[in-house]
Amino acid sequence: MILAAAKFTTDAVSEMNSKILPVIFFLFIAKYFVESIEKREFVRLSGEIQNSIWKKIHDEIFFREISGGELLTLIFDTLNVIEDFFVKVAPHIASIPILLPMFLIVAISIDFPTAGILLATLPIAPFLLYLIGRTVAKKNSLAWGEMQKLNGDFKEILSAAATLKIFERVDAAAEKIKSTSRKSSAATLDVLKTAFVSSFALELTTTLSIALVAVALGLRLISGGAEFEAAFFLLLITPEFFMPIRKFGTAFHVAISAKESFERLRNFLTNTKEITGNVEKLRMPPEIIFKNVSFTYPQKKLPAIHEVSLKIPAGKISVITGESGAGKSTLLKIAAGLYFPAEGEIFFGDLPGSKISRESLSKKIAYMPQAPHLFDTSLAENFLMFDQLDDKELPEFLKALNLNFSDLSAKQRLSRGMLQRMGFIRALLKNSSIMILDEPTAGLDEENERRVLNMIKKFSFRRTILIASHRPAVTKFADFVINLEVESVN
Repeated sequence: MILAAAKFTTDAVSEMNSKILPVIFFLFIAKYFVESIEKREFVRLSGEIQNSIWKKIHDEIFFREISGGELLTLIFDTLNVIEDFFVKVAPHIASIPILLPMFLIVAISIDFPTAGILLATLPIAPFLLYLIGRTVAKKNSLAWGEMQKLNGDFKEILSAAATLKIFERVDAAAEKIKSTSRKSSAATLDVLKTAFVSSFALELTTTLSIALVAVALGLRLISGGAEFEAAFFLLLITPEFFMPIRKFGTAFHVAISAKESFERLRNFLTNTKEITGNVEKLRMPPEIIFKNVSFTYPQKKLPAIHEVSLKIPAGKISVITGESGAGKSTLLKIAAGLYFPAEGEIFFGDLPGSKISRESLSKKIAYMPQAPHLFDTSLAENFLMFDQLDDKELPEFLKALNLNFSDLSAKQRLSRGMLQRMGFIRALLKNSSIMILDEPTAGLDEENERRVLNMIKKFSFRRTILIASHRPAVTKFADFVINLEVESVN
């Protein structure tokens, strides 16, 4: 359409034919609609890729320890840059291998010297971008680091707002946020300064290249070495020849940021332990054996558990007790496949956990965390998230656990005790051969605790049940009690 518009414009000027003007107008309107369709397709592609990345990050955060600053940077700033890349940069990158060869072929067929000038000046802009890009990449990496630190500090202070208010440390926390924000702003401004210089340099280079073509054609027109129609047509398409590169230059800093973002996402999504295998040959319910298991949380110096060895008998109810900090919750997360031991091995029957895929093992394990999450949906959907129970059976479970709700189709805030029983029902509904419960009776009175224990007993047939608790009623109720000493994790 660009070439056709240039050709008709040349004919209209050389022949002084006004009848061609509606055709030119139609071509520009058609070009606008094609560009709109192109933009819409890239926006759609951006949405699909962002949804795919969202899903992968969502899957990973349940199985990995990740800092709040890194997570916030990944799911907000990084994805926003990817959206900018597909809207501002990708269309121009996609057009370069199509438009540039097409314009060069047309220029060669009309006037070889002009095509030579275009071909000679074309590599200057990419080479300039390469040199500037090396500097921008370093500064951009520093800016991302400052942004991640700002996100982490803000999340940490926000979560501790009540404590800071009690101890009158709000002003100090605010000053910390201001200081981190100033550093992040300075680093970002430094990137934008360099990006502005690069855009200016690129504009200057392409403008000089266009001027060189215009001067050469003008001199040849004066000397009679070129025809008016050919020179005028080439002058019209020369700015369009450099247009993809000029547009790419204006969004160059977005391209550099996107490169950093893709690299950061790739490192995050591939920096995980890949395991293959299945649990088809695993006898159910199995015994669970820890052999010299150690685990240290990221960015922590001391291990949460150190060389722990114990055996959870098959088909029995076992309770792990111990003081706070002994590593009970960590052991349960390792048994549930949420964490991988840094040292040692966990066995399910005769099969080592390192040889069983996480997806396969998760189908056989029902895990109840210490703080079950209430999703922003109806109570019924919160309880029935595993789709193992229909609406008619759910009231029986609620009645057995002394949970009374007037409307299950509505959203409602739950107390700590209600959340515990909701998480317990979720674990029951998964109907797995291995049930791992972290403090299932925390926050419950004696009557409701008794109801929960009765439900555990009712569903304990042919199940290996592992519970972390410090409640006397739970330890008295269990078949086996394992005391985890704090000294064993120092």
